[in-house]
Amino acid sequence: MRLAVLLAAACLGLTGCATMQSWFEPTPLLAQPAARAGEPDEPAQRATPPPVEPAPRVIPPDPPVAPAPRVTPPAPPRPTAPAPVAPTPPADVSPAPVLSPVLSTADEQRLRADTQQRLDGAERRLRQIDPTKLASAQQDSLRTVQSFLDKAHEALQAKDIQRAFTLADKAFILADELSKRPR
Repeated sequence: MRLAVLLAAACLGLTGCATMQSWFEPTPLLAQPAARAGEPDEPAQRATPPPVEPAPRVIPPDPPVAPAPRVTPPAPPRPTAPAPVAPTPPADVSPAPVLSPVLSTADEQRLRADTQQRLDGAERRLRQIDPTKLASAQQDSLRTVQSFLDKAHEALQAKDIQRAFTLADKAFILADELSKRPR
């Protein structure tokens, strides 16, 4: 992409300026004077003509640019009274279906048991922590653990076992880190 932009800029730059075009024009070859009648053709006896300097090129100045006419912006539209909106009847609001992997009953029971173990372990570790002795960053982590626990309980009630396990695992790991930190 950059190469294309650079190539386009180079092409425009090289073709648009009259002074740059003169850089690429071939210089005219000096014409050899025709041999005069009666003069010998020997190179030693012929006088070399003095070099001819090309006349300086005069570049005409750019024509003056006329200022663009001023255009006044149109007046802002006047606010109109909003059209009355007819109330729409409330639709049956049913909870969105939970998308989760299909687990066998044995796998679901095992995952539910693991989730409950994680929740219990995280809550046990939180009871060991004195919130008044924590630094502000640790108090933020404590609030995060409590939030994960609340959301995990909600997911269990909604029968989203996979989400509940993920949240309980996060809460357990954070609570474990908090309980190990020096206070």
